[in-house]
Amino acid sequence: MASLPQLTTVTSCSSCPCGQAAAVRWGGRCPLVDRKRQRDETLALEGQPIETVWFVKRGTVVLSRSGADGVDRPRLVRGPGSFLGLEVLVRTTHADTIRTTEPTVVCGISRDSLESWLGPKGTPARMALEQTLLATADDRPRAAGADGTALERVARWILDDVTGQCRVPRRVVANLLGMVPETLSRALAYFHDEGLIELTRRSITVRDRQRLEALAG
Repeated sequence: MASLPQLTTVTSCSSCPCGQAAAVRWGGRCPLVDRKRQRDETLALEGQPIETVWFVKRGTVVLSRSGADGVDRPRLVRGPGSFLGLEVLVRTTHADTIRTTEPTVVCGISRDSLESWLGPKGTPARMALEQTLLATADDRPRAAGADGTALERVARWILDDVTGQCRVPRRVVANLLGMVPETLSRALAYFHDEGLIELTRRSITVRDRQRLEALAG
């Protein structure tokens, strides 16, 4: 398999974890190549062969996977600093369908180049990474029956990861929380009316963390 062309610039890569690992600041060459992707662009499809592993440099993506009932459901949101398709180290096909939720910059590396960059198999670091991937690569998303009431689930979502996920479409967030979009909207409106959050179309700001934590259970 042909490797992706190499592209490194000290200004864009020296502060990136991959660039730091490749010693770009001291003249090293990072094997990951920047690629710009638009909103709602598909990076990978579940079950397809993994040809490229991606590292999210800027933006947000949603990972979805088919459950035991065969229905494809969003299960994870990933932002900057996340690897996508790293399960290539333990399997040949994508475990998830991966789509962007906003304009995103990802860095790509081919499977062969990744193997070369990570070094030989059998090292403690490779073993630990591969065992972690084996433990999660085949997890099935549960069928939307999340724990707690709708208000509790939405409150936990706001407290846990609203900074990254507020850029994700409401329908996707609702699916992640096991509810319909209308229920999510009603919960957000309730929190806003009660003065717990400040709500706009693009952002959520916590105003009363103590009360929100109480509601989250």
